[in-house]
Amino acid sequence: MRNERAAMNDEEQCIVNYLQGSPDSFFARREIARKAVRRSEYEENPRWAEAPLALLVDKEVVEMNDGGHYRLNTSNQHRRSG
Repeated sequence: MRNERAAMNDEEQCIVNYLQGSPDSFFARREIARKAVRRSEYEENPRWAEAPLALLVDKEVVEMNDGGHYRLNTSNQHRRSG
């Protein structure tokens, strides 16, 4: 996971930092977009998190459930540490 984090841009890092607050919980894209950045940034572009979330899922840093909610990929951490 360390390599993926090193290659993250600022938006991806904001998302990961937010999700680290509750690593076992799933969050809706809209909630992540609202709470991971300052209010003014969210109001300027409420859909800013769509592309970074897709990249984080592709990198397997974040996982998405069947309901379209996201959380940190905890199974990925366990696989790499073992």
